[in-house]
Amino acid sequence: METTAYVALSAQMALEKELGVVANNVANASTAGFKADRQLFQSYVNDLKVPGRSIAFVQDRATYIDRQPGQIEQTGNPLDVAVQGSGYLSVRTPQGVQYSRDGRLQKGPDGTLIDSAGRTVLDPNGAALQLPDQYTDLQILGDGTVNVRVGGAWRSVGQIALSEPGDPQAMRKAGDGLLAGPTGGMRPVDPDAHSTRLVQGAIEGSTVQPVKEIANMTELSRSYERLQTMLSDDNDREQKMIQTLGTPL
Repeated sequence: METTAYVALSAQMALEKELGVVANNVANASTAGFKADRQLFQSYVNDLKVPGRSIAFVQDRATYIDRQPGQIEQTGNPLDVAVQGSGYLSVRTPQGVQYSRDGRLQKGPDGTLIDSAGRTVLDPNGAALQLPDQYTDLQILGDGTVNVRVGGAWRSVGQIALSEPGDPQAMRKAGDGLLAGPTGGMRPVDPDAHSTRLVQGAIEGSTVQPVKEIANMTELSRSYERLQTMLSDDNDREQKMIQTLGTPL
């Protein structure tokens, strides 16, 4: 196969990967706390045996998380919390503690504070928070402290843990809206630092911009089709060349 085909195929593989990323972004345009993914590509230069000549291939380097904050949307639900800043909620999963920006919290059947998928929301000590059977009001402070009014009196039932990574680049998506933190690299948010807080009665929206992503998907599809046309034309050229050279004079 000639170099032209190799280059085109490398570009098609990169475009196919990026199309998958964009499609996943579009599918999560309305998912609370979702951070869009981005692709990073790089040219891989291969020196040819001809002096001064080289060829550049497209190389898929990595998929990274766009960490810009989503818009905070008011819901009026006292159990909803938006994470403002760089922190994450901690939840218990079969794979261990994982992290989330989805603040659609609920009271479980046993009174445990859970997320929208039924996973236990943890306090700074890794324990569950227990809401009493009957309370008339609930308050979630900026530092995660949860207060409830029972029988006309306020009392604290614990604190929602807020954690942040030492290296934000080390966070990796673990599926189902969760992220896996670097081993030993998560630390509690400093309660005196007001850059990361919880906002009660609100959720953080997705960072995906649907119109922009759909336009990007359209352009990627067109680029893929142009490369496919180039491959077909190059294949036709090779066949004609073989037929011409193989025809007896």
